[in-house]
Amino acid sequence: MSRGFVYLIGAGPGDQGLMTVKGLEALKKSDVVIYDHLAGVSLLTQAPLEAELIYAGKQAGKHYMKQEETTALMIKKAAQGKVVARLKGGDPFIFGRGGEEALALKDAGIDYEVIPGVSSSYAAAAYAGIPVTHRAMASSFHVITGHEDASKEASSLDYEVLAKEEGTLVLMMGLKNLPQITQKLIRHGKDGKTPAAVIERGTLAGQKCVTGTLETIVEDVSAAGIKTPAVTVIGQVASLHKKLDWLGQGPLAGRRVLVTASRELSGQLCEDIRSLDGEPADVSLIYTVPIHGNVLKQWMAKPEAYTWIVLTSRNGVDIFFEHMKNAGIDIRRLSHLKFAVIGSGTKKALEARGIFADCLPEKYSSRHLGEVLVPMLNKNDSVLLLRAKEASDVLPQMLEQAGVNYRCLPIYKTVTDGRRAEELNRMAQSSDYVTFCSASAVHAFCENLEPQTHVGGKIVCIGPVTAAAAARAGFKEILTAEVYTTKGLAKCMAKDAGGESLS
Repeated sequence: MSRGFVYLIGAGPGDQGLMTVKGLEALKKSDVVIYDHLAGVSLLTQAPLEAELIYAGKQAGKHYMKQEETTALMIKKAAQGKVVARLKGGDPFIFGRGGEEALALKDAGIDYEVIPGVSSSYAAAAYAGIPVTHRAMASSFHVITGHEDASKEASSLDYEVLAKEEGTLVLMMGLKNLPQITQKLIRHGKDGKTPAAVIERGTLAGQKCVTGTLETIVEDVSAAGIKTPAVTVIGQVASLHKKLDWLGQGPLAGRRVLVTASRELSGQLCEDIRSLDGEPADVSLIYTVPIHGNVLKQWMAKPEAYTWIVLTSRNGVDIFFEHMKNAGIDIRRLSHLKFAVIGSGTKKALEARGIFADCLPEKYSSRHLGEVLVPMLNKNDSVLLLRAKEASDVLPQMLEQAGVNYRCLPIYKTVTDGRRAEELNRMAQSSDYVTFCSASAVHAFCENLEPQTHVGGKIVCIGPVTAAAAARAGFKEILTAEVYTTKGLAKCMAKDAGGESLS
């Protein structure tokens, strides 16, 4: 078989924005993505739609796949000639077992590239306002594993040396062993009054930081209910947390929002959530596929047959103009037409093509569009409605009842992305809000949801049609945006959280 290629990619500490540009580029051209628990779930939305997604799933005490199995799988996929993205939390060569994987690839004759990532060893501290070095406090920092290989007969850490270090000590994966670690440091001469901090879920919305001293930090952590993953910082710099803590305190601070929208919508929604200091978990569950039918080709041969074109999504806009381009139709042949759109996103997509909508309702729904559009039409008008195959019948029924000559033409269909089931079921249980931007997203969510999965967060829908679909699916606590946009969705969550809303 032909040999493929493996990218050992550091996904960073959790915040999707801390993924390197080079790592993102490699992810976007992969055939297979093998990812860990600590790799940001939103990053998987950047992988190609045809890429295979495989969860390696290392969690404390819950190894979904053994390291040997993960390495063997990586080699197997590459040996099939595929480009493999091995996506690992933090940096692959800093306590990420990336070195072991690289050696295995070398032995197997598989070409690879290491793409370093931002390490939580300093990023978690930075997000807590703790600089691991400071000219007046620490001229060095030392990264130490608090969870050594269990097969080793004795610890390789020399606590007598560590206790004498004037620099900052950063302990990775050491929460379980924190009592023994602090006792050993004190026993070997480290001042018990040395400031210490433990940061849980560093760089994410659920980040927590507790501070104390070397002799009190174990009790402080227990009282605060700190859990893994966590990073411990020991040294004078830990005292700067309260003074330099900069992490935003917007209305969605500390809240995780599960985003299920199509890729076209999820990017904007995630941006709106981040602007309110929330943590978006982008598990895009649906995507669109163009429908190539003869009907649209027939219309394109004679576009003068209609006076209005109605577009109900930005996908519809893109697919319509792609059809025109493929058919070799000059845009000037549309000069006689008027355009109606259903929302601001569709309006902007149309404007990007150099066309400004003639009809846009104040509220973005099919019913409101019909209420505005129908009075603008006369007996000589003929309407071409371009939309999704599974779209509602509300607008066609309104045109029918008004006696308007129209043609309803599906130009794309919505497809469920079944590859995201694993992340969906993990995120659904730990998210504060689950957002839906369409009835299709509701259906896709239910298709991928396992019977034993408990949806922990509130359901938030972009509009009444989507909310009705959620209610039919059996969801009880449903919030509906007042304005049917991604910003309206974010504003709805901000209001529910008791914080300030978007302007």
